[in-house]
Amino acid sequence: MSRIQYVSAVILSGGVCLACLYLLSRLDFEAVLFIRSLDFPFVEQLGNVGNRLGDGVTLVILCAGLWGVGWLLHRQTYQQAGRDAFVAYVLAGLLTQLFKHLIGRPRPRFAHQGAFDYGPSLQGGLDAFPSGHTSASFAVAAVLARVFPAWAWAWYGGAVFVGLSRFVRGSHFPTDVLGGAVLGFLVGYIWARPLAEWRHHATRVWTCMLPFVVGGCAMFWNVFSRPAGDSVAWGMFWAGLLLCTGGIVARWVMACPGHGLSGSWADPSARRPVPRPAHATIVIVLGLAVSLQTIWIVAVTLMTCLVWWMLDQPDHHPPEAPRVSREVWLTGGWVIVVAAAHGLQGIVPLH
Repeated sequence: MSRIQYVSAVILSGGVCLACLYLLSRLDFEAVLFIRSLDFPFVEQLGNVGNRLGDGVTLVILCAGLWGVGWLLHRQTYQQAGRDAFVAYVLAGLLTQLFKHLIGRPRPRFAHQGAFDYGPSLQGGLDAFPSGHTSASFAVAAVLARVFPAWAWAWYGGAVFVGLSRFVRGSHFPTDVLGGAVLGFLVGYIWARPLAEWRHHATRVWTCMLPFVVGGCAMFWNVFSRPAGDSVAWGMFWAGLLLCTGGIVARWVMACPGHGLSGSWADPSARRPVPRPAHATIVIVLGLAVSLQTIWIVAVTLMTCLVWWMLDQPDHHPPEAPRVSREVWLTGGWVIVVAAAHGLQGIVPLH
């Protein structure tokens, strides 16, 4: 990867995250007011559980427990996991505190209007962004997912639960949670890998993170905001469904034997441009974004796809050949995602 390509991909990725934070902030205050209007003890109890799960004491005990188990059983992997997770927790905590007091954003309980004053502050209550519980949880989860990949869903699921609990309890705005998740994941992902290759991993981390950042923001906006419903919106809806269908059909064509493309797209030495499964997936993702009928979702999705394209290195990472059995599950998954996205659209309209 050239230096220009590397710098451009990192800058563009950072721009995507900043754009998502800015656009999501337009729903921050209204979302908090909506949460305050709810009176469900069960939801509040779940929020308390998530708060304890992401507490520093809990995470330190988890790290120490992993190291202790490794020491007792003479398992170097567990000891290394405990050490790396603890260091990632400390690094994420230090960076979080730095940003908290440099930005000085008030917490929801101190905010009584949609506009806030920002600036360096050491005053209590002016330390909302980013969420410390969320950043610490994602930093530890990124390390443990690297060491124990089979349990990655549990580590990241727990981190997501912690972030949502901070919002549900009214301790943070949605953008505080998103900022903490991005910061924690960046720290944990890079620290869990060889530091001698930090440049490579500092670039590849964006391809892992951006889909979830953009997808999470789009889902939140989709639930809390209703589309215009005019002729342009309906045109975007049908155009998006057409793109999704075309991408799915393209993946099926490449998965079926005898299509004449096998061995070409998977061959790194191929000099002519040929279709690859990743290209079809990008078409599906763009189709889903267009079908949500929101311009900013389409824009950040296009930027994310551009980052994917810039960081795509088939010479070093040959793509896996699509299989029919796999395409059956993927097709079902895409259908469920599209149906759920439109079924939840505007279910809690704040605007």
